[in-house]
Amino acid sequence: MPTREPGPPVEGIPQLVWRTDAAGAWIWTSPQWSDYTGLSPQESLGEGWLAALHPEDRQAALGEWRRAQEDGALNFSHRLFEAETMCYRRFQAHATPLRDPENRILEWLGSSVEIEDLRPTEQLERPALLELRHRMRNTLSVIRSIARRTARTSRTLEDYSMHLEGRLDALARIQSALMRDATSGLDLAELIADELLAHAAREGNRLSIRGPAVRIKPRAAELVGLAIHELATNAVKFGALSEPEAHLAIGWELEEDARTLGITWKEGGLRLDGLPAQRGFGLEILQNTMAYELKAVTEVAFEPDGLRCVVALPRENVWLVA
Repeated sequence: MPTREPGPPVEGIPQLVWRTDAAGAWIWTSPQWSDYTGLSPQESLGEGWLAALHPEDRQAALGEWRRAQEDGALNFSHRLFEAETMCYRRFQAHATPLRDPENRILEWLGSSVEIEDLRPTEQLERPALLELRHRMRNTLSVIRSIARRTARTSRTLEDYSMHLEGRLDALARIQSALMRDATSGLDLAELIADELLAHAAREGNRLSIRGPAVRIKPRAAELVGLAIHELATNAVKFGALSEPEAHLAIGWELEEDARTLGITWKEGGLRLDGLPAQRGFGLEILQNTMAYELKAVTEVAFEPDGLRCVVALPRENVWLVA
């Protein structure tokens, strides 16, 4: 097996996220899974993901899934193929079920994290594995929260699946960017541009992105990225990215007191018929979750010519770039 230069015990460890149906058949994978294993999302569906496991680990993995149906939790280690180096590396898989009000399992939310480089040094193993376990639980907690909130605001199963996959894809993009350098956060301009590009929107005459060089800290980047995803999705369906004559301006600046970063999302050139019929996931993220997690203050106004959203993000969530 090829060797690697040893790095910090936890930083940079690939975290691959996936969903399965109630029986354990895979129904969605994050882009990191395909990038790492070389298997496309389509090839990984059902039991196709087993092709990425070492042949000697496949039956054991199926056995762990059978036990998970009884235990209500999945946790096992296995060897996973890395396409870049053409070798197998040790991973830890963990999944928890999402249940309906009658306590029946609807689907499983899981992640796989590389632990190969945590094994050789016994002195580092315990604190590193504890940190790894914390990161896995935190990621799954975020995914469960997204799934539950999506279920509450979805009217049909198809609507639920479509919105959930879009939100998980957005989260996966953010985590993939953070994985490149987990210590320096994400450039706000790149975070916004990448999300808009995922919606086939590029900067131009109808779209402007302006602001000083700012990096959003990792935890804040997840929520800010999800908020931008919700705003972009709404703009594609109903707003400035759905009308050829409409326009969108996104800007940010450090407020005079230097304690907050003001982020403004302004759509124009539209004719709004009225307020949205229901309070959706996007408004919950913008006005509730960001307030609770980041102490941000968000104002959302449906003006006659389009949506206007202003987020006052406390300075503690950002790094200014000189």
